[in-house]
Amino acid sequence: MTGKKPVVMLGLVTALCLLGDSMLYIVLPIYWREGGIASLWEVGLILSVNRWIRLPIHPLVGRMYRKISLRAGILLAVVLGSLTTVGYGFADGLPAWLLLRSLWGVAWSLLRIGGYYAIIRAASGKNRGEMTGTYNGLYRLGSLVGMAAGGLLGPWIGLRDTSLLFGGLSLVGIFLLLSFPSETVSGREAEAKKEKPARHPLGWGRAFPVLFSVFWVALVFQGILPSTLSAFILRFGETVTLMGFTLAATAWSGILQGARWGWEPFLAGRIGRWSDGTSGRIPLFVASLILSAAGLSAMLISSAFPLWTAATLLVLLTGTSLTTLSDALAADEAVRTRNDSLLPLTALAQDLGAAVGPVLAYLLMESGADLWRVYATAAAGFAAMAWFWHRSPSCGRAGKKERAGGADSACSAGVVRVNEITRREERKK
Repeated sequence: MTGKKPVVMLGLVTALCLLGDSMLYIVLPIYWREGGIASLWEVGLILSVNRWIRLPIHPLVGRMYRKISLRAGILLAVVLGSLTTVGYGFADGLPAWLLLRSLWGVAWSLLRIGGYYAIIRAASGKNRGEMTGTYNGLYRLGSLVGMAAGGLLGPWIGLRDTSLLFGGLSLVGIFLLLSFPSETVSGREAEAKKEKPARHPLGWGRAFPVLFSVFWVALVFQGILPSTLSAFILRFGETVTLMGFTLAATAWSGILQGARWGWEPFLAGRIGRWSDGTSGRIPLFVASLILSAAGLSAMLISSAFPLWTAATLLVLLTGTSLTTLSDALAADEAVRTRNDSLLPLTALAQDLGAAVGPVLAYLLMESGADLWRVYATAAAGFAAMAWFWHRSPSCGRAGKKERAGGADSACSAGVVRVNEITRREERKK
């Protein structure tokens, strides 16, 4: 599987499957009684259970992809995603909702890990970052459209009809998959079709920093920030005026976070392409970490809402960059170590960070810490990561050989591995 088309196709399929999930975050907190839900705490449980169910599912899905083709796995995900979205319109009571959201967790695991596999099989060191950003940006379109259209259609046609509509749209992904390469396989099937290379150990000394980076980025940008931004804006008042517009704190929070979903489909691919350049990903990753730490610090000290908004937009921009680059670093490391097990672990680290983020933030607040300390902790984490990656070897940087179409990327003390060349010499002997 080569070329950009499979990754673009998979990004669009994932976006269609995300419509129902994203819609639910907007519609369910308002129309929860329509779904037979008894209280608001049940709404919170329903919206989070899919993330927790994915934690034990990711490793199983990784093993599954060693035995089946990517197209088969994605097809199963589309069917599950469509069924769960349609099911939202008929669910009545907490048990039914928990079952549907758990099934969606399985579907998302198939989509997310399938996306990682597709990227490392379609990309080379010349364009792995670009393909990672392209995939991330495209599937974020599903979040943007799902939230926007859900917010409009929910009050107009209700939860059931909105769910039926989005469930039907998800099925369009099946037709897109018809042009997905049928020979695309992963894991053991792929190894059976080519010479098995020497398999390196996972290499925790270098893989752990990548996994921790994925975890911390998700903890802040998928966990802490979305769940606390409204509360942070309340320090300026329940209603805030900016450029002549006076809106509630929750409305400003939605606008700011919606802005990220708006620019991400266009910016993520470009950031990935920049990281594919001769300097590699590490300098851009370090710069993004520094800017994120500086932006979070500026949010803490800004007393004027316009300045605070500018700092927040800077932080959200770095969120797009850090998410793209940490995913690309994980893909680089999976290629370097020749170990597919790193991909499910990357998805696991990302979901764990996103699930722990809100819990950690509100536990700190409950124990007496204010939001200032929560955001200061996030900024300190990014500053420490910037220091570590700046001082570390260029792990994750695509090597010159790979950029020329040769060996896989390497990063030990900044020296490119030549495993492929070594194997060729051994075969000649």
